Amino acid sequence: MKTEMAEFLRLLGEAAAVGVDGTRQYYLLRHLETGWRLYQKGIEAAFLLAEGEAALYWAPEFKVPLPPAEVAG
Repeated sequence: MKTEMAEFLRLLGEAAAVGVDGTRQYYLLRHLETGWRLYQKGIEAAFLLAEGEAALYWAPEFKVPLPPAEVAG
């Protein structure tokens, strides 16, 4: 699902936890309103790849580090 860049940046700024891969293309966010989300950031938009437990499951496949257990819980 396509997310406008302004909305993605808002969620990123408000996130309680953020994980990002070395290329800064894939982001794992924990937001109080939306929960866990995995995004691929493009030039003009971000794309939602997974939500909830699926986001935590898929993050390592995109080389995004998982948060410490106390943050993930």
